[in-house]
Amino acid sequence: MISYYQILSGIYNNPAIMAPLLAWFIAQTTKVIIATIKDKKFSFELFFIPGGFPSSHSSSVTALCTVVAIMSGVESLIFALTLSFTVFVLYDASVLRRAAQKQAQSLNDLIEFVNVKEMEPLREVLGHSWLEVLSGLIIGIATGIIITLI
Repeated sequence: MISYYQILSGIYNNPAIMAPLLAWFIAQTTKVIIATIKDKKFSFELFFIPGGFPSSHSSSVTALCTVVAIMSGVESLIFALTLSFTVFVLYDASVLRRAAQKQAQSLNDLIEFVNVKEMEPLREVLGHSWLEVLSGLIIGIATGIIITLI
């Protein structure tokens, strides 16, 4: 029977798990720091909000893709799958979710115009700009390289 220690040790020693988690943490922490400085107020909930600079989606999937490229090679099937997954997530973060953001902004404008007091405004920051995606990509690549070197 496998022990909890062996399970946790296996997870901790797996760069394909640790790199995306660390990249996500770095990106989210950066967002929290920026928001705290900007708003002059800290909130733990900031760790879990979507959107903003840098993209934690981009950093996580890019870190995974980088680790797989280093460990399995760019000729491997698993790298091809991971790269495809990464491209879809980057596209979703920057294009599809950006469209949802614009719809939320339009609906909020309509709610305000009609003066519906019973409705809460929709969250408008959903997607990412290309700069936010690019910064997440850089964090992900750097994290993936560093984790595989440790």
